[in-house]
Amino acid sequence: PLLSLEDAQRLAAQMPANLQPLVHLAYWAHGRLGELLALRVGDVNLDRGTLRIERQVIEVDHVGTRVTAPKVGSRRTVHLPEPALDTLRDLLAARPADPDAPLFIRPDGTELRAHHVHAAWAKARTAAGLDGVHFHDLRHAGLTLSAQAGATLAEVMRRAGHASPAAAMRYQHAADERDAVVARRMTAHVRLPEVPGR
Repeated sequence: PLLSLEDAQRLAAQMPANLQPLVHLAYWAHGRLGELLALRVGDVNLDRGTLRIERQVIEVDHVGTRVTAPKVGSRRTVHLPEPALDTLRDLLAARPADPDAPLFIRPDGTELRAHHVHAAWAKARTAAGLDGVHFHDLRHAGLTLSAQAGATLAEVMRRAGHASPAAAMRYQHAADERDAVVARRMTAHVRLPEVPGR
């Protein structure tokens, strides 16, 4: 399902307080969960309004987590809209100034892992009445919004960290479909004059 901004906000509100900023960044910065979990305080530049994504956390069976380079072509610096910057300002005010400190942690200060997020997400989506929604749908919705806002295919690819146009094309298609819906709604709101002979 394509989430609206209102859906994303409703889902964030149902998440524990320490995970609400994670939801906002998944939407506005289009981060994959592993990329978001790997963020450090120093990856945020509030003066420039950017977020640097250059690593990811992966889960390894019988080992735990490992930090690796992100998917090929996924290293990127994303300029953030104001709602995301507001979220980060609040988050950084409560985090240590150490640039190497993890941006997201559990309330007790321990490592935040994917299964913690998924467990909270399962409860949040039920509470929000959006049972069929996956965490990754936040990224999809945010990228679709960027395409609707006029981002070119290359710009969507850059924001998403896609190495090929194929994956980014789905957001362009979604924007085209949305544009068709807008056109139909515009027609429904006006009464067109009858043209003689037609």
